[in-house]
Parts: sequence; structure tokens; C-alpha cells
Amino acid sequence: MVRSPSLALALPLLLMGTLARASSQECSKDPATSLVDQLVGLVGERAARTCDVCSGAVMAKVEEVSAGVSAAKAEHQKELGDVRGLVQGVQAAAQREREGILASLVEAQGDIEAVRESVALSEQRTNVKLEELRSEIATVNANANGNLTAVAQQLRSDIENLKTMLENIQTFIKGGARTSRDAPSTLMLASVGYLAPVDSGKYKNNTDCSWIIERPQGYRIKLTWLMFALERCTDCKCDYVEIWDGNTTKELIGGRRYCGYLDPPTMTSSSNRVEIKFHSNSARNYAGFKIKYESIED
Repeated sequence: MVRSPSLALALPLLLMGTLARASSQECSKDPATSLVDQLVGLVGERAARTCDVCSGAVMAKVEEVSAGVSAAKAEHQKELGDVRGLVQGVQAAAQREREGILASLVEAQGDIEAVRESVALSEQRTNVKLEELRSEIATVNANANGNLTAVAQQLRSDIENLKTMLENIQTFIKGGARTSRDAPSTLMLASVGYLAPVDSGKYKNNTDCSWIIERPQGYRIKLTWLMFALERCTDCKCDYVEIWDGNTTKELIGGRRYCGYLDPPTMTSSSNRVEIKFHSNSARNYAGFKIKYESIED
């Protein structure tokens, strides 16, 4: 602490006053001594006042420091409270996490039990299915002879159909298939195909031709008209197309001839054989027609 100049001056004077009082006990007082005593008293009073001022400053500083310490202590207490709150929050979160994990474990245990029950049920169903398959296999084995007989009969029927087709082919090769005017007839054996009197342009006058479409037994024939343009006249006596259904007992599909410019309806035969006849006279000729045929299994 820095000493006040007044205090530094007062201390020697106080010392001098003390010495003077000691001397006065041995010597009688005179006017000079009395003056010295007065000076010493004045200096002592001033020194006392100076000490009072210093003491007040010290007390103020002490109070200031004490207030700072109290504030720091309060701040420390607040921070300590915050830390305690944070710790409590972490502990609570950890507790919730533990509870969640325990709940998940319980749920997982339930799922495991459900899976076990499902596996057991699947095994039971599998065993039942195996028994059903064994029963079906036994039934198939028991009916094998009957099925083989049916297959053999079907093969015989197919062979007969093939023989018929071969005979038709041979007849066509020999030129035996003819129309009413002895024009050649074309035998169509493919399952799907197209036919027309001409590839392009117009058909010729005075033409008679026919196409025979034949499929194995168990099939029918569907005809779709893609284009149609013939000479039009009353009762289709000029140029016309006829569609005949069947082998021995023939039937005119639609019950009529077709001519003019409107496409005939799509037709499906009732048998495995269709004959298409085309006739043109000597008057006019047009683009003709185009048909798509396809076989349909019964």
C-alpha cells in the first residue's frame, strides 16, 4: 500500500513529541516547551484524521472485494446448478434409453415366438401338402393305364387325319380336285394364311377358281375379310364369292353369295374343312378380295 505524504510527515513528528514528553518529565516546562507540545498535538490530530481517511478507503476496497467474491460465488453456484441439471438430464435420458432397450428386447422376444409358431404351422401345412401330393401320385399311377389307352386312341385319330391330308395332297398333285367348271382348286393346309384371286391389280373376266382349306379333326377355320371389291348386281349373279362348310354334307356359310363393295362378316366354320369359290363374268372386273384364314382348336 502507498503511504500518504501527510502520514509520512506525521510519524517523525509523533516521535519527536514522544521524546519531548519524556524530556519534560525531567525538566521543568518553559514557554518553548509548551509551544512544542502544541505543535506535537496538532500534528497528532492531523495524523489521526489522515489515518481515518485511509481506513475508510481500505474498508471501501474490502467491501468492493467482498462484493466481487459474493458475485463470483453466486455465479459459481449458478454454474454448479446448471451442471447438476445437465447431469440429471443425461441420467434421465440414459434411463429412458435403458427402458426403450428393455421394451425392444421384450418385443423381439414376442416376435421370435411368433416366428416359431409360424414355422411350426408351415411345417404342418407342408406335411399336409406332401400327403396330398402322395395321394395324387397314387391316383395318377392308378389311372395310368386308362390314360395310356386314351392317348393311343387320340394317336390313331391323328394318324387317320394325316392319311386324309395325304390323300388330299395326292389328289391335288394329280389334278383331281376341280371346280364345277373344271378350274384348278388350291388346297391350303397351313394353320394360318392369306388368299386372293390376284396379287395386285384387278381379277380377270370369266374366271372360276376355288380354295380348299383343311385342318385336322378337332379344329375349325376362321375367315377374316381384309379387302372386298366385286361387281355388284342383283342376287350376285355377275361376280361373286361362295363359302362352303364341310366335307360330304356341304353348307353355304351365311346362306348366300357375296358381291359388291362391303366386306362380308367374319366367319367361323363348323367343321375342319372350308371351300371358297370365286366366279367372274365377262362384264366388269375389280380389285377382288383378300382373306386371312386361321385354324381354331375346338
